[in-house]
Amino acid sequence: MIRSFAALLLISGMLAHSASAQEASITEWRKEREEVMDKPSKPAVRTKDASHPRWSVGLNGGYAYRLFRAGMVVSHDEQQYLKDLKSGIAFGGDVAWFPWKHVGFGLRYEMYKGSAKMDSVQSEKVTIQHLSGALIHRSFLKNGKTAILTSLLLGYQPYENKSVVGAQKFTFSGKTMNWGVSVGIEQPLSPKFALNLTGTAMMGAIYRLQRKTEFSTETLHLSKDDSVDLSRFSVTLGFRFL
Repeated sequence: MIRSFAALLLISGMLAHSASAQEASITEWRKEREEVMDKPSKPAVRTKDASHPRWSVGLNGGYAYRLFRAGMVVSHDEQQYLKDLKSGIAFGGDVAWFPWKHVGFGLRYEMYKGSAKMDSVQSEKVTIQHLSGALIHRSFLKNGKTAILTSLLLGYQPYENKSVVGAQKFTFSGKTMNWGVSVGIEQPLSPKFALNLTGTAMMGAIYRLQRKTEFSTETLHLSKDDSVDLSRFSVTLGFRFL
C-alpha cells in the first residue's frame, strides 16, 4: 500500500514536471513568435526629398540693358545710336549646390552682346562676359515646391568693343572685377526639370583699356569720369535640370 502510494506520488510529480516543461516550451515558442512578428519585414529606407534638390544646372537667355551715362547728345541719330548700344541680349548658364535647404553656392557665366550703327560713319559691337561665384539663399512658397532664389555675385568680367570710325578699325579690350545681385523664381515641372525667371543687376567699371589698330597697340589709362561703365540689368528665362 505504501509502495503504491509512493509510486502514485512519483507518477504525479513526473506529470507535473512534464506539464511545467510543456508550458515553458509553449511560452518560449510564443515569445519567439512574438519577437519574429514584431520585427518589420523590410528595413526602413530613407528616401531623398525631391522637392529640395541639392544640385541644379541651368541655361538661360533674355534681354539686357546697360546703365552707363552718355555725354551730351544733340541729334536724333545719336539718341537712337545710344539706345541701340545700351540694349542687347544676355545668355549663359550656372551650376548650384545646396549643402543646406536654404543656403547654397554656385558658379555663373553670362555673356552680353550689343551693337549699334550710325549710317556708314560709326559702328560698335560690344561683348561683355562675366564669370562669378555666387552665394545663394533659397526660400520656398507655401506649396513647398516653388522657390525664390536670391544670389550675391562676385567675379571676373572681360570687355571687348570692336569699333569702326570712318575707314579706321579699333578693338578696345579690358578686364575688371564685378559684383551683382540677382533674384529669381523657380517653378519645377517635374522632379528633374524646372523653369526659371531671373532678374540680375551687375556693377563694374574699367579704368585701363588696350586699344588695337591694324598697325599698333596702346594701353589707355582712364580717369574716373572717363572710365567704361559696365553696369547693366538683365531679365532672363531659362530651364534647370535638378
